[in-house]
Amino acid sequence: MQKRNSAHLKAQRQGKERDLHTCQICGSTNHTEGHHIFDYAFGGASDKDNIVTLCHDCHNKVHKGLIDLFKF
Repeated sequence: MQKRNSAHLKAQRQGKERDLHTCQICGSTNHTEGHHIFDYAFGGASDKDNIVTLCHDCHNKVHKGLIDLFKF
């Protein structure tokens, strides 16, 4: 995994603040994390518009392929 720079950390913070630290799938406010809609490791932008807030459980389900995300 690539080391996360300050722009990445700022985007994560801004995305979670925009989403009020609420999972955008299930509505939980417990253990929220920022998830890149377009994967950072494959060139996804370090920008709040590329971040969606997910709880830890939903985040894991996304990475396991059990939940698909779409950006409109």
